[in-house]
Amino acid sequence: MSKFIPVITKKYSRKIDVDDIIYLEQCQRRLAIVTEEGTYVWYERIENVEKQLDERFYHTLKKLVVNLEKISVAENQKIVFQNGAELYLARESYIRTKQVYAAYLRKLL
Repeated sequence: MSKFIPVITKKYSRKIDVDDIIYLEQCQRRLAIVTEEGTYVWYERIENVEKQLDERFYHTLKKLVVNLEKISVAENQKIVFQNGAELYLARESYIRTKQVYAAYLRKLL
């Protein structure tokens, strides 16, 4: 049985399968979960949702968590995901994320 994140807003309630998550981003008090189906935004703290995640997820920045499994390429301070979405990171964050991603790829061998 796969894990899921419950998203409850005034307009809708749904569950998001953890396997479908590309990345999570906190913007002020709202949390955005980006999946291949779309982006879901509601009032939640990223710390509360992180408890549901596993080792595939890496806390790149204080308010950004990426799914290492969904990354296609990490180059030139840019993370490109399988669905074509791109994230640009500051130099230090990019270096750490690239190292963690390389270690993740080595484990897959």
